[in-house]
Amino acid sequence: MIQWKTWQRFFAGFILSAVLFSAGSSTVDAYNLILSESFELTDTRNVYEPYGEIQGSDYIEMSRFYALRVAGFSDINRYLEIPDTAKRSEPDKKRGSVPVLAPKDDQVLHTVKVTATGYTAGYESTGKKPGHPQYGITYSGVKVKRDRNTLSTIAADPDVFPIGSILYVPGYGYGIVADIGSAIKGQKIDLYFSTTKQVFKEWGKKDVEVQVIKTGSGKCTEEMLKTLDNAIETYHFLPSSVLEEAI
Repeated sequence: MIQWKTWQRFFAGFILSAVLFSAGSSTVDAYNLILSESFELTDTRNVYEPYGEIQGSDYIEMSRFYALRVAGFSDINRYLEIPDTAKRSEPDKKRGSVPVLAPKDDQVLHTVKVTATGYTAGYESTGKKPGHPQYGITYSGVKVKRDRNTLSTIAADPDVFPIGSILYVPGYGYGIVADIGSAIKGQKIDLYFSTTKQVFKEWGKKDVEVQVIKTGSGKCTEEMLKTLDNAIETYHFLPSSVLEEAI
């Protein structure tokens, strides 16, 4: 019998899976094939080391993700079987990035129905103009940021969502409460966008059910943002261990 080397089995599996896809084979069969051939080349333990102990469910999720990425598929959405409760947000087509994953059920502390509006760092929202020493600086002290592929800063009532709280907002992505506003009281949040054009084009005003995955401690720092950004860029979701360490 021919002794197959690891790379030969992986390559053969890749070619066979491509044939199966083109022939209309089911997503599940092809997914299982790719995973079985590429899993041993995908050691996610090294990826997780910077963030310490990882829970089993997080490890499994990332093993599935990296197995497909190692196989060379760019449209990972098509091949991963994601439960209805963990649908991905729309990809950023301009940047060609992999969209973030919504939090898993066991990560959601509770959901809150809120009215969400959009704001900018400009005069129309904050009364400050470029050149002002506090232009673009939130109540917590960090700079405003908007990145649909990682984390954005948002404003909320700290009596409802303490500073540092992390929310998943459908259609917007992950947001961390870093700011407050005189008109943002009760069940309201303000989502940061870079320009007023983006506010009107991408959001406007919506009633949405946000998922709270971490209650803030009353602070938000640039170091926290960097840690969370790196985690989402790597995993495309926020592992529970990262939340415990960062907040």
